[in-house]
Amino acid sequence: MWVHCFWGKILKKVLFAVLLCTSLLLSASFAVAVEKPLVAFANPASKTDAFWELVTSFMQAAADDLGFELKVYYADRNHVLIDENVNSIYSQEPRPDFVIGMNARGSGTAMLELGEATGIKTVFINQSFLTNDRTLMGLPGERYKNWLFEYLPDDVHSGYLLAKTLIDDAFARGLTDTNGMLQIVGVTGHELSSASILRVQGLKKAVAEYPNVVLDQLVKADWKRDRAHDLALGLIGRYPEIGVFWSASDVMSMGVIDAIGELGKVANKDILTGGVDWANSALPLVKGDVMTASVGGHFMDGGWALVMLYDLIHGEEVPPMSLSRFSVLTKGNVDIYSDRFGGNDWSQIDFRKFSKHLNPKVKEYDFGLEAVLNQVR
Repeated sequence: MWVHCFWGKILKKVLFAVLLCTSLLLSASFAVAVEKPLVAFANPASKTDAFWELVTSFMQAAADDLGFELKVYYADRNHVLIDENVNSIYSQEPRPDFVIGMNARGSGTAMLELGEATGIKTVFINQSFLTNDRTLMGLPGERYKNWLFEYLPDDVHSGYLLAKTLIDDAFARGLTDTNGMLQIVGVTGHELSSASILRVQGLKKAVAEYPNVVLDQLVKADWKRDRAHDLALGLIGRYPEIGVFWSASDVMSMGVIDAIGELGKVANKDILTGGVDWANSALPLVKGDVMTASVGGHFMDGGWALVMLYDLIHGEEVPPMSLSRFSVLTKGNVDIYSDRFGGNDWSQIDFRKFSKHLNPKVKEYDFGLEAVLNQVR
């Protein structure tokens, strides 16, 4: 046991040293700024997607403040188009100075290999590699020198935070079954999506903390409202004493809400529901006491990645790997967010104030919700 702990500490120190050295090398390699850098964004969804529309608009506001030219490639959640866009981005003329993308439907490997072949620098947001793939691909800057850094949401935390919120609320409302157990059903996204996989891990982590909570079943709805609706109709019939319907996205949660109403039940009264994303269409449901909670904030990650990229270009140290944190919106606090950013007017935010390069007093990045809300009174 002592030997295991000893070597565990040694491995942690080695990993920290690798990350530190990689970060220092990254900051040193971009000592000279690029004038009006062209950034290509590989968006895996459509222009009107409830979540990715927020990601893109937030990124555009950051790009405007920081002097980037942003070009967006949409893939409509189609794996063929995702791959075609990746090839197009790295072969187009003029070539982008930087690419912001992710490991969507397994496309991350091709992005990094093309980045090495073309010399185009790449940044990952939203989702990266897991388990064996992570071991094979390594950390940013190791095997792939043009892989600058990744800024990813802590998706385990999002699934956990949503589950805890729903579970605690359900117990407070007395939504247990005849045996005193709280029954939960979960709706997940695509089976290859790291976001979906990690959010489910967070759900299971939360369930394990309660001896009188049971996770009846998990089903895959591929991020689609209609699919979640159809599955929920069957699941509510199969488990008539469900107290909580956990969803990996707001859009799928809305599909569940549709099904609850069709079956003559009342959402957020007979069955509690919630999702992830802070989708514009979900916030009125939270405010109207129909959806119990929405966990989010990670739609901002692309904008914060641009802040970090700006600093890297200007010689600042940027960590090769970091995680963003989530916040939960309920009926009790959704008005605070909606009143300030309900119209998605991100021009209210001065992204330059978050830069280390432009604000020497900033030693650690603070991209939290409170820091953002403090800019708008």
